Amino acid sequence: MEKRRDELGELPFSEAIWELGEGEIVRPIYTVPLHEYRLWRYCEAFGLVSYLPLKRCWVVSNRTYKGRQYVYRKAVLRPMFPSYIFVKMTEEQRSLLFKSSSFARLLQVGNEGRFLDELKTIRQIELIGRTEELEFNEEIAVGERFLIESGPWEGVYGRLEEKRQQFNWAVEIECVSGIIRANIDPSLYKLTRVEGD
Repeated sequence: MEKRRDELGELPFSEAIWELGEGEIVRPIYTVPLHEYRLWRYCEAFGLVSYLPLKRCWVVSNRTYKGRQYVYRKAVLRPMFPSYIFVKMTEEQRSLLFKSSSFARLLQVGNEGRFLDELKTIRQIELIGRTEELEFNEEIAVGERFLIESGPWEGVYGRLEEKRQQFNWAVEIECVSGIIRANIDPSLYKLTRVEGD
């Protein structure tokens, strides 16, 4: 009998994902929604080295027994990045992924070395999250206000108007008593979401 996704527990991790051989690449794979575990199992079955980072979440459920209310909290593991899994493959193995019903698309990376370093950082965050409480913040959404904490705009508040491309945002930057509209590359700045208006 197949386990529910909440009961899977820790998934085995292979250090082989960092060791690239001749013609091997590691790529993020975008899955069909809620199919991360299925694609991970598919990769395991076909001998592909894959990595599905998990984070600990709490599920709260209310139960009534003999007229009394009970609240239960249970720690479960969920994908750190919904609908994403990382797979090491060769050109020939890539076609195996395309045959899976859980596969949506293969994403490209700009710099392989930098990407692997980021993946190692994700692994470290995952390991820390097993023993400590971590908070995962979603990215800044359109219409949200943020504080720029680095670069030439340091200390200035802004509001995201539009995400034109991955690294091109149209923002309103609040200065003195006016608003400046500028296009910025968010990868060059440290941005912190500000709650409320």
